[in-house]
Amino acid sequence: MKTQIIFAGHGGQGVLELANNVSYYELLKGKHVAYTPSYGPESRGGKVKCYVVISEEQIDSPIVEEPDYLFVMNIPSMDFVSLLKKGGTLFTNSSLIPNEPSRDDIRVIQIPATEIADSLRGLDSTSEIQDTRIASNSVMFGAYLGMMEENLNEDLVKSVFKHFLYDRKAVYIPLNMHAVKRGYEFLESVELSPRFFD
Repeated sequence: MKTQIIFAGHGGQGVLELANNVSYYELLKGKHVAYTPSYGPESRGGKVKCYVVISEEQIDSPIVEEPDYLFVMNIPSMDFVSLLKKGGTLFTNSSLIPNEPSRDDIRVIQIPATEIADSLRGLDSTSEIQDTRIASNSVMFGAYLGMMEENLNEDLVKSVFKHFLYDRKAVYIPLNMHAVKRGYEFLESVELSPRFFD
């Protein structure tokens, strides 16, 4: 079985980081993964997208034309909704994207990722971090895991963060773990319609 995903947003939102986390998580589970980032010349603020293909078998092409899942972090990136295959699932950061798309042949899951990340401010393990909203992408990572996994494997998630966040960046691991748990719990609380997945 092959799963195709597009992650989209603007520079500075951690879109590529989110795609990296998902990719490495699936690699740790023994899957084949193709990760193909694309971004403009701007260091922050430009449009960013990343194709991720996950499969039990060897992957013949890294390019995603009809994604099964689309993660959108900002309004301009809603342009990619037209690519989502019929019956696919759209995850939006509803903190920044208040409206649903007009398509009625996809499942839409609105996650207030920025608000959830902001609510982590002041936790003991995040007290050194000024702006916890930087963990919005990890909230979306948690939502992805909530969709894909029956139970949250915290050890595996921590292995992902330890791979990317080391030395001085290790201080961000507790914040990101909290964000993943909140995203996972949020998805558990959402009533998911089975109409496209019978």
